[in-house]
Amino acid sequence: MSSLHVRADLGFNDGKYHVGLSLVEFEEDNVTIIYSPALDLSGYGYSHSEAKDSFSEALNEFFRYTNNKNTLDKVLKDLGWNIKGSKKKPKFDPPKDSELVTSNAMYNEIVNSKSYKVSRENVEFAY
Repeated sequence: MSSLHVRADLGFNDGKYHVGLSLVEFEEDNVTIIYSPALDLSGYGYSHSEAKDSFSEALNEFFRYTNNKNTLDKVLKDLGWNIKGSKKKPKFDPPKDSELVTSNAMYNEIVNSKSYKVSRENVEFAY
């Protein structure tokens, strides 16, 4: 597992969420799945492109919902993130890889029993 480094960063600028996520991609039953362990979100499709679009939709819905409900801080804390700084300039630190593998059953299963690859994606979501 030393070759795997999963990291996610979240910041704010000009009324938009800017998210840099490491995404885990794997196949199951001829379906491509893209999964973010740091947010416990996934998207899927019959191709990489479909899975990526599905993941983007899930991520946008995650931010839309938590923004409308004013629960982003709570949800991220529940996922193991540390939140520091002020309300106007928060700093979000994701959980460490070792924490995610032990606390997230789906991620543990992927790492230990599937063939997968990790990629870094930057996503932007306006609020």
